Amino acid sequence: MNTLVQLKKYSAELVDLHHLLALLQWDQEVRMPRRAAEGRAGQFATLSALVHRREVSPELGVLLAEAEARKEALSVEDRALLRVMRRSYNQNTKLPEEFVAEFSRLTSQAQMAWLEAREQSDFAIFQPLLERLVAMVRQQAEYLGYAAHPYDALLDLYEEGLTTARVEGMFGELQAPLVAMVKKFAGRLTPLVFTEPFSLSGQEHFAEHLLVAMGFDFSRGCLARSPHPFTTTLGHHDRRITNRYAPKSLDFIFGALHEGGHALYEQGIDEGLAHSQLDDGVSLGIHESQSRFWENVVGRGLPFWQRFFPELQQAFPAQFAHLGLDDFVRGINAVIPGLIRVDADELTYNLHVLIRFEIEKELIEGSLEVASLPRVWRDKYRQYLGVEVESDADGVLQDIHWAHGSFGYFPTYTIGNLAAAQIWEAYKRHDPGFSRTLAEGDLAKVREWLVREIHSHGSVYLPEELLMRVTGAPLSARPFLAYLEEKFSALAG
Repeated sequence: MNTLVQLKKYSAELVDLHHLLALLQWDQEVRMPRRAAEGRAGQFATLSALVHRREVSPELGVLLAEAEARKEALSVEDRALLRVMRRSYNQNTKLPEEFVAEFSRLTSQAQMAWLEAREQSDFAIFQPLLERLVAMVRQQAEYLGYAAHPYDALLDLYEEGLTTARVEGMFGELQAPLVAMVKKFAGRLTPLVFTEPFSLSGQEHFAEHLLVAMGFDFSRGCLARSPHPFTTTLGHHDRRITNRYAPKSLDFIFGALHEGGHALYEQGIDEGLAHSQLDDGVSLGIHESQSRFWENVVGRGLPFWQRFFPELQQAFPAQFAHLGLDDFVRGINAVIPGLIRVDADELTYNLHVLIRFEIEKELIEGSLEVASLPRVWRDKYRQYLGVEVESDADGVLQDIHWAHGSFGYFPTYTIGNLAAAQIWEAYKRHDPGFSRTLAEGDLAKVREWLVREIHSHGSVYLPEELLMRVTGAPLSARPFLAYLEEKFSALAG
């Protein structure tokens, strides 16, 4: 058996093992009984250690070295697989097996503690586990290594090559223009307020309807409920979405569009990349560009709702029968500085991300302690958004990411917003009649372009290379800021 065949077999085995871990995670967040938490934490620790052992095996190191010696003769896809596997091997060999097992156990425990703390709005319940997690994440950064700042090592896990300095530069470009636009447009669009509750079954049916319209294939995926929406992959033909529902909120719409964008990316990956480490989105930034593209660029636009608002009125007459289309679109885009990131409008959203970036950076460098988080969170929300945080549930406990141990993830949301605006510009050049396309509900035309240009490639191309191929330009804040100014100027009249 030649080296490349052996390497692909090894990759397939690792993919299977990671899908088993993902299945345990999906079950924990969707169906697992709470008293099973301790046992599940042990299962995570055991399986994570076994997977890690395979990921750092000397056998894999030898196979990688042998394949690299002949990589010039390999196809583009095989060189990409070699690149992805080498990056993973180099990262994993820096982490001791005992650390990996304990980190997996701790994050499983932390998720259940976070859920209880959030329900009771009591940070003290979560604090002890979060303190242990922060200590372990600091150690993880030291194991992985970094050139300038320990946070760099964590950012790189989610967006290859991303550094603290680059994130600071990105927010440096965005902060002043965003603050100016918030001042300009806040209060000029009337928000939607619902007195009649949406039925749970109605919410679920309409969310499913939108997913089908987008092109989500329910024979290759499913929709479930969870406290925090997410998308996961358990196999090439098993891409799962969760959503959440509230009686007087449109979360069911925008959660479905957001997670649907993630899932369409995964379902669109070429069959030839199945069962390999290329069968995945290339980075969290590109992944978020797809979710934000569908949720905001498409899903908060007038053309989309010219097609779907009559159906929304029919599904929920008590809430929408007497509301006009224009008022609805203005309402779902109302600029209101608020407390909750996932509910934020497009102008304030990245200020929520900025707050999290600053907090994470200080936690990892050791200049901020976990015990101070509720106070610092309140101070930053007052400073950046002018709002008062009155509860832990609506403050420091609103996101599940830290319970997952996912420090360094949040900046990818802003990268995704920037990339989505650039990708939208590229799509409009491809389809000058884009408004009619959306107004007629021809979402297949949009999806097929995204599949061809982005989704089908999986992790073959690096994020920067992929964005250049699609848009002709590197990541920039300018298209995003121009998109916001044009959109909200039109909405505000």
